[in-house]
Amino acid sequence: MHQILHSLADAGLRGVEMTCADGYIHRVFPILAAYIADHPEQCLVACCMQNWCPKCLVGRDNCGSRSPSENQEQTTTLETLAMQEDGEYPPEFVAHGLHKVYAPFWSDLPHTDIFCCISLDLLHQLHHGVFKDHLVQWCTALVAGGATELDKHLQAIRKSTGCFFGSSYL
Repeated sequence: MHQILHSLADAGLRGVEMTCADGYIHRVFPILAAYIADHPEQCLVACCMQNWCPKCLVGRDNCGSRSPSENQEQTTTLETLAMQEDGEYPPEFVAHGLHKVYAPFWSDLPHTDIFCCISLDLLHQLHHGVFKDHLVQWCTALVAGGATELDKHLQAIRKSTGCFFGSSYL
């Protein structure tokens, strides 16, 4: 990623001339504004363990709690990684759930905060995290008889006829 985005780092610092929608040539300073990835890759990019949040400092045992948490800060993370690399073993390294990354690709990108760029992973964070892990377990626990009884209730639902208003409205 560092090699791919090298030209973006140079253009972000010095600017690059581009023809814009108005037909004129302008000097623009492109930046990395969004990073779309699944949760494991988000954690790799954020230099954190996979059971930690890639955007904030919430502890792994407090994920999903309603207590507010501070956002990750790029400069603090880079300083902590550098101290760990130098053999200083700062307490923030463990407290923030970081893992060793020698040179994060985003470290020299100007005007970019990678923790603000990471976008939501719908499959893993919403579908698996909210629906599958929490909602299905909650519904299964509510129905006496567990998963087998819940399956019986869902199978008993009438099939849709495909017409909401009836034949007189067609």
